[in-house]
Amino acid sequence: MINDRSGGDIRISEETRRKVWEAVEALNYQPVSAARTLRLQRSNMLAVMIPRVENPWYPHFATAVQREAEKEGFDVFIYSTHDDYQKEKDFLDVLLRRGVDGLITQTFQLATEDIDRLIEAGIAVVIHGNAPTHPFADNIVLDEAEAVEEAVSYLIGRGHRRIGTIAGPHTTWSGILRKEGYVNALEAHGIPIESDLICETDYERGCGAICMERLLELPVPPTAVFAANDLLAIDALLFAVDSGLSVPEDVAIVGFDDILEATLIRPKLTSIHKDIDLLGVTAVHMLIERINSEEPVPARQKVLGYEIVYRESA
Repeated sequence: MINDRSGGDIRISEETRRKVWEAVEALNYQPVSAARTLRLQRSNMLAVMIPRVENPWYPHFATAVQREAEKEGFDVFIYSTHDDYQKEKDFLDVLLRRGVDGLITQTFQLATEDIDRLIEAGIAVVIHGNAPTHPFADNIVLDEAEAVEEAVSYLIGRGHRRIGTIAGPHTTWSGILRKEGYVNALEAHGIPIESDLICETDYERGCGAICMERLLELPVPPTAVFAANDLLAIDALLFAVDSGLSVPEDVAIVGFDDILEATLIRPKLTSIHKDIDLLGVTAVHMLIERINSEEPVPARQKVLGYEIVYRESA
């Protein structure tokens, strides 16, 4: 009926047809490709949704997922949403229409109810990060707050007492947790929290320089800065050097993610390292376990390790 076909044996009045289509539109019904054939038939297709292809960390993550998925016999298509909520929702509609077997994603926008649409359609979901959560989706996380606390404590151990942070947006789980780690480190060492030393910004190129300028213009500027990701840290480092400062002598800088560019910039960037290849392998295997399970699998959380890679910037 919804395909405008009755099989030839059932007569449908125009009034009935109209009412069905009104219900379809009201419910925002999305026909799933797999349902048009056998419900148990698989597409052997996985999707990867990332916030920003411009950040080198995300293409590396997507590549790690694709490499492992292909070993397991799955095709993969990758979509960058530019961290736009509407684009993310639109992509979920695509997944529902295409009938993919599973989704691996990192998102700062989607909520539990968005993931619920996929789960109800039989699409397995694995999320990198602490949010969103769902009773039948997995989260692969790193102890973000602990990692940042260790990095900032390292700066304190190097003699720094006036430490600034270029924080990510407070609307994102990573922004919240990484700021929490910064605050925890200062409190643990009896160092007062000063709002002027906290500059919140977006995860975009150029934003780190704007925050670094603001921090350096303070009457008493920081002697060290922790940035919530490497793009922000690299922007901050370049701004400091272009301003005639020496890194780390005048200001030490630490980032998060340990992207390739951290080793290409001079001085090389100290950063918190996540094993992206291990993350990709873990995400694929957890997703396949869900796909192969005959019964719904309750939510699982996998915590991966980290290490601080000490380089010249701090």
